[in-house]
Amino acid sequence: MTRLWFATIVCVIGLGLVIQANIAQAALEDILYEKGQITKEEWLKAKADQEKAAEPSNTMAEWQKKVSQLPILSDKFNIGVNALQAQFFSQDAHVPEGSTQNQFLIRRAELITWGKLMDQIPRWHLLFDFGSLGTLNSNTRVCTNAGCTTTANVISSANNQILKEAYIDIRPVLSWAPYLDIIRIGQYRIPFGIENDTSSGIIDFISRGYFSSGSGGGGSVSTGIDFLQERDIYIDIKSKPHEFIELDAVVMNGNFIDYTKIDNNSQKDYLGRIRIKPRKDLFFSVSAMTGESENRNTALNGRGKGKYDRLGYDFRYTPDWLPGLHLQGEWITGHDAPNQANVGDTTFTTNGIGVMRRTWYVYAKYRLDSLGVDWLKGWEPLVRYEEFDPSTTAGNDLFTRTTVGVNYYFAEMLPKIQTKLQLNYEFRHHQGVDPTFDAAGKNAILLQFQIRWM
Repeated sequence: MTRLWFATIVCVIGLGLVIQANIAQAALEDILYEKGQITKEEWLKAKADQEKAAEPSNTMAEWQKKVSQLPILSDKFNIGVNALQAQFFSQDAHVPEGSTQNQFLIRRAELITWGKLMDQIPRWHLLFDFGSLGTLNSNTRVCTNAGCTTTANVISSANNQILKEAYIDIRPVLSWAPYLDIIRIGQYRIPFGIENDTSSGIIDFISRGYFSSGSGGGGSVSTGIDFLQERDIYIDIKSKPHEFIELDAVVMNGNFIDYTKIDNNSQKDYLGRIRIKPRKDLFFSVSAMTGESENRNTALNGRGKGKYDRLGYDFRYTPDWLPGLHLQGEWITGHDAPNQANVGDTTFTTNGIGVMRRTWYVYAKYRLDSLGVDWLKGWEPLVRYEEFDPSTTAGNDLFTRTTVGVNYYFAEMLPKIQTKLQLNYEFRHHQGVDPTFDAAGKNAILLQFQIRWM
């Protein structure tokens, strides 16, 4: 017991001596600064060193700081994970024997590399999706004159390309910026609207909107809507003539990124977008596209042989007066070329002769962090309603879908690291079709875990 007391007294005395030494050191530096023996910068540095030495070590914070910097190797070359998504999809729809509507899959495994070569070439960009082989369209809806069926385990040729994006940004004359800001050349998402121009790693819902995906919005069931391609090979001239205005003028092949049929018509397609930002928490846009298509990817009333067009309006509002709230919507319409049956492909219908199609959605989400309650941090409820009308002149053919869900962010050190769990339930309806045999009309539940590390 005597030894224990003696050890305790020694520790207390030792701690007191250390504290006294630190105080003495601080007092000495104060005196030296007052007498002009050291500069203000030296005095401030000494104070900072003392405060840092007095702070307890935070191993986790230091580790996170180091990890967040790992992907950024230099301004010339960077590498990261744009979206690594493991998904569970469940739907009570009838499918052929041997297939299932309850499945686990790697939805995306996107590796991204990018960098800067010089001021005249501010960015080069490559994106590879190693999850694209055999996972995106395990079921394909096929329509012929005899009706529509669902075929299992069909891989679309447009989905079996690992290289998804590859482009170079050029500033030909630096002094012309921002009036001629950037010329983008390569393969990338077409700048039409909002969601179509948004990376899969940062979209809010598991399924994309009806218009933005041939699968009609994700999961593993294809409705064959194919209203607006996600990517194409093009030249995009970007301009910012005013602080509140952004312009895109695009010339593209118009044939997606299917390398088996590159540029299968002699005409190019043209796309333009004007985006107006009257205030920092609001923007709205007008997008237009026109071109000529062939008889391909025309599973549902569209993309026949001849001229087609698209016109879209969109907005996003994230009000400053209510932090955490996000409101967004898009409305798109357009004519398709007349379909011609038995011209190299029988997977399209003839009952949509040059029809006009229309689709729209609105959604809202709210980040609960803004409420200031610890146990609500990281949670984000959201809801979306959307419609797709395959033909505005026909009746009883409308697709509708209401999605309710929640996102939970496990780790978020933007813009470098984002890990989240997403749960969506989709209330689907397709007019005029028996939902028992139509996957587009059966409700679905989707659960997805995503890692994004830039």
